[in-house]
Amino acid sequence: MRSSQRTEAVSLRTVVMITVAMALVGIAYGAMSVGAGLPVWVAPLLGVIVLAGSSEMLYVGLATATSPWVALPAALLVNVRHVPYGMALRTALGRGAARAYRAHVMNDESVAFALAERDPQRARVALTRIGTGVLIGWPSGALAGSLLGRGIDQNTFGLDAIFPAVILALVLPALKRARLCPAVVAAAAVSVPAALLLPQGLGPLAGVLALPLALWRSREVFDVPQEHAGAGAEPGIAHGGEDDDE
Repeated sequence: MRSSQRTEAVSLRTVVMITVAMALVGIAYGAMSVGAGLPVWVAPLLGVIVLAGSSEMLYVGLATATSPWVALPAALLVNVRHVPYGMALRTALGRGAARAYRAHVMNDESVAFALAERDPQRARVALTRIGTGVLIGWPSGALAGSLLGRGIDQNTFGLDAIFPAVILALVLPALKRARLCPAVVAAAAVSVPAALLLPQGLGPLAGVLALPLALWRSREVFDVPQEHAGAGAEPGIAHGGEDDDE
C-alpha cells in the first residue's frame, strides 16, 4: 500500500498548488515593479530569465530607489545560495540539455522537494516538475500583476511593503543560527537608522557593513579543530556532511 502511494515523487496536484501559489506571489511582484516605474515587460522577463523571486524583488526595489548598478551586486549576493544547491543536487541534475534546464529551474521550492527524496531519480523528477511549475506560475503572475498594477494604488493595497517584507524574509532564517545572529543584529543596528537618515533604498545597503562579521562567524563553522572532529564538532560538518541526507 505504501509503495503504491510513493510511485510518484511529486503529484500533479502538488505541482498545480505550487504553480498557483507562485502566481499569486508573482502578482504582487509585478504590481510592485510597475508601481516603482518600470515597464510592464520587465517583471515577467526577469521572472523567466532569472527565476529567483527574492533576488528579483531585491533588484527591483533597489534599482528603482538607487541605481541598477547598486542593485546588481546585492541581487547576485542573494543568489549565491544556488551554488550549494547545485552541489547538493549534482546527481539529480542529470546530463546534457536536461541538466541545463534543471539548473535553470533550480530554486528554493524545487530544491526543497528534491532534497526530500533520497533516490536520485525521484529527486530528479521532483526538481523538474516543481521547477517547471515555478517557471510557469512566477512569470505568469508577474505579467498579470504588471497589468493590474497600472490601475491600482500601491499604497492603498499595501504593495509598498513588499520590498521590506522580502528583506525581512531573507534575514529571519539567519536568526535561527547562533553563529550568524550577531551579524544580523549588527546589520539591523546599522540599516534601521540609515533607513531614517539616508535616501530611500540605501538603508538595506548600509546593512552590508555587517557582512565581514557574517563571513567571519560563518568561517568558524568550517574551522573545526581536528582533535574535536570526532566528538565536539557540529553534526554533518566534521563527518563529511552526514546530515545532508536529512
